[in-house]
Amino acid sequence: MIKLHYLYAFLFICSFNFSFAQNDCVDAIVVCGNTGFDGLSATGVGIPEISNSCGSEENNSIWLKITIDQGGTLGFVLTPENPSITVDFDFFIFGPNVTCGNIGQAIRCSTTNPQASGALNNTTGLSETATEATEGPGAQGTNFVQWLTVNNNDTYFLVIDRPIGTSNFSLAWTGTATFKESPVFDIPSGTVIDIEECDTDAVDDEITVFNLSQNTPLVIGSQTNVGVSYHLNSNDALTAENPILNASAFTNTTNPQTIYARITDTNTGCFSTTEFTLNVINSVVIPGEIFEICDTNADGDDTNGLSTFNLADATATLMGSQDISNLTIDYYESNADALANVNPYPNTFTNSTPNEEKAFIKVTTPDNCFKIKEITLKVNPLPEVVTTSLVQCDPGFMPDGITLFNLSESISALTNDDTNLSVAFFFNGNAIASEYTNVSNPQQIQALITNLTTGCSSTSTVNLSVNLVNPTVTIPPVCDAENSEDGFASFDLNTADLVLTPSQTVAYYETLEDALLEQNEILTIDDYTNLTAYESIIYFRIEEQNSCNGIGTLNLKVNRLPNLLKTQEKDYYVCENLPLKFVTIDARLLEGNPDDYTYEWFRDNAVLAQNTYSIQVNEPGNYSVIVTNVEGCTKTRVITVLNSSYAIIDVVNVVDATTGTNSIEIIINPSSIGNYVYALDDEDGFYQSSNKFDNVSTGFHTVYIKDINGCGVVQKVVAIIGAPKFFTPNNDGFNDRWKIEGISQFFSPSTITYIYDRYGKFLHKIFALDDGWDGTYNGVLLPADDYWYVINLEDGRIVKGHFSLKR
Repeated sequence: MIKLHYLYAFLFICSFNFSFAQNDCVDAIVVCGNTGFDGLSATGVGIPEISNSCGSEENNSIWLKITIDQGGTLGFVLTPENPSITVDFDFFIFGPNVTCGNIGQAIRCSTTNPQASGALNNTTGLSETATEATEGPGAQGTNFVQWLTVNNNDTYFLVIDRPIGTSNFSLAWTGTATFKESPVFDIPSGTVIDIEECDTDAVDDEITVFNLSQNTPLVIGSQTNVGVSYHLNSNDALTAENPILNASAFTNTTNPQTIYARITDTNTGCFSTTEFTLNVINSVVIPGEIFEICDTNADGDDTNGLSTFNLADATATLMGSQDISNLTIDYYESNADALANVNPYPNTFTNSTPNEEKAFIKVTTPDNCFKIKEITLKVNPLPEVVTTSLVQCDPGFMPDGITLFNLSESISALTNDDTNLSVAFFFNGNAIASEYTNVSNPQQIQALITNLTTGCSSTSTVNLSVNLVNPTVTIPPVCDAENSEDGFASFDLNTADLVLTPSQTVAYYETLEDALLEQNEILTIDDYTNLTAYESIIYFRIEEQNSCNGIGTLNLKVNRLPNLLKTQEKDYYVCENLPLKFVTIDARLLEGNPDDYTYEWFRDNAVLAQNTYSIQVNEPGNYSVIVTNVEGCTKTRVITVLNSSYAIIDVVNVVDATTGTNSIEIIINPSSIGNYVYALDDEDGFYQSSNKFDNVSTGFHTVYIKDINGCGVVQKVVAIIGAPKFFTPNNDGFNDRWKIEGISQFFSPSTITYIYDRYGKFLHKIFALDDGWDGTYNGVLLPADDYWYVINLEDGRIVKGHFSLKR
């Protein structure tokens, strides 16, 4: 698309920060065509050429040259893009018909500052209504001065300056005068001046030679007195600087590249610019760099790196998924041959340089654009052909030479441990799995070895044979662990009675299949725990030079321990006070005949000279017995025998009629080591755990203290002193006399009791050993009534009370 540029193209050079040659008179932009301008910029100052016009000079200026075509009035309005009143634009007009270097004084100028003058906005210019030719500086003026009256062919210089603020500006012309017209790009409708060329120099860099001059007659058309120049940037086109000198043989530097054309009226200096695009086109894309095939035996040698290439296959690889139906594709030995189209390769080509050979592919489009690219034709070697063997064992009871092979065991030899090689196994042309049961002994199978990078394959051979020898090996059983007794134990497989030659190795497996396939090997052979409780079978495999020398079983047996009652079923006691009393303890077998075991007894870890199932002991301590069964497995039972003794009475506390409710409390000496229970008056009766008896009747009682551990009973007689509440002296044999109870010749024998009637008359005195009072006074029967007593106890206590005489 053609773009017409008049003076407003100056915005383009400013926005791209080109040098501003329009700061000086000699480089003034020619104004043509009465077109207004948008986005102009006044930046910097060239050679100072304005001296004290309207009290100012150049600060940031731009020069315009105006040539009048038809005379009349000439005015303009300059509008800053930034409307801030602080942005100030000034202007100066010189002429008519002055020359650079002798421009004289300005005939119109405005240097009024809009902020200082109190203006409503910051526009300025020439207007029909203004009356002053000049104004300013500072607050003087209204920002507008009187417009000009101009004549045909007059020339003027308009200098626009920006002393304060930052802004671009627009310029709109007013009045009746017109400017000289710029030449036009007289390009016929529908004609495109963009130029396309093919990159045909065999260097794929999108650089080639263009004839720019082919556009010259197109842009001039029928116009006369015009000149055409071509430039690399719009600034040069606008300023007529740095034209491309050899336009008919221009080499692009980028792709695509924009070229700027300037058409200039040689009489008026008016000009126009346009731009067009140079495109190095080449729709040909050759993505591939290399075409590879595998070495073959076509020439009788599949190891010499020479093979025959099908170049149609090479084309399919190098061109990828592109549609190549309308392309011409050939291969050449050199770039020169490709450029000259001589000596193309035939479709089937055999390389002469082993392994890799360079060639050139040339792809040509229907419009004769082509691309030439150097490629590599490569012959990849085949994997090395190897013959190896696998020797397996037949572990059956009746070996027949048919067994399971792990063909993966041969991969290391087939590939020399090259992880870039894959292996697949075949027999009679059919694929077989790596876990394979042979069909004959011996047997030969094939291994297809493939390079994972190149895809090249070769066929090697694996010879299978079966060894029918199976050795018998044993390992000593072990005893179960006493702390678990679960039938699992640790075995040191090194203790098996297996004899190997220096060239043999052994490995252990938990299943026969693992042993055959040499997978999941047991690694902890010095600390292996059986899988099945008490009896388990594992397998060993003897290897010699990667051949199976034998596979056999190894029975792992965990012997049970003696079945004892480990926990002590009861407490055992001996009596410190009865050294001749013994207690029996035993090993407490829960099953089996005690005669089938041996016993070793200890007391407090000291060996006892006893080896029977049970023993008798009369000393306390921690006894243990180690019980050993016929398999030599042992288990220990521990029995704690405690010491005990009869009770030592410290004191018996008695509460009787002298103090309150009758009770007896027995206090045992702290040195007593037994466990005690207590009975009152009946040694063979009920014993209680409490050492206190409440609500005890008055009189004499015997307390019994028994050691529940069997170390004896001790007793003590206790007196409860008390007075009967009544008596009935009727000679019936019951309660015929009243007497203090709990007193005898052994208990308070000096106690005296005095009896009084209710009036305090002394009636009778009773001594400890008397039979009591019979209810008479001086031989006379006293009446039924309440009587009073005073007891003087031997220990000094005095007890008073009353009782009833009933008739």
